[in-house]
Amino acid sequence: MTLDEMPAHARLWVHVANRDLTADEQQALHADLGLFLQGWSAHGAALSAAGAVLYDRVLMVALDEQKAGATGCSIDKLVGFMRGHGERNGIDWFDRHQVLWRPGAGEEAAGGAWKATRTSEFWAMRKAKLVNDASEVVDPLAATLEAARGEGGWLVKRFDESWHSEMWH
Repeated sequence: MTLDEMPAHARLWVHVANRDLTADEQQALHADLGLFLQGWSAHGAALSAAGAVLYDRVLMVALDEQKAGATGCSIDKLVGFMRGHGERNGIDWFDRHQVLWRPGAGEEAAGGAWKATRTSEFWAMRKAKLVNDASEVVDPLAATLEAARGEGGWLVKRFDESWHSEMWH
């Protein structure tokens, strides 16, 4: 199953890697994740889930909880999968002090490559007007697939429409 086949109400987990993944790493992650999701269960009930790697460093996992809901143990299994993958591949999937962004419409190199910037540097760049309202940011806080479907792509929002804007004021 793919993310596009999942219902809008599907619960979402988003992890951002501390570095870009190579094409080979992404392919291997997708295969490993597929195997994990096939066997993912909650108290013996199979979970209906899908995942995808986006923007060379973002992993989304969606779960249709109307079929079977996640439990503390099943969520722990997902976290364990992510930790194990990270340890084996030198990736930190739990670094929450980075912002993934790119220039937006009207800015130099609009729609170009994604940049990962430490949170403190991101705010300094905003203050220096290197990041403006049209800059695009990845929103790892989306809780459902519906919330993750942005006009610019999965999880993509303009700065002025994101939680980052609320923090700025």
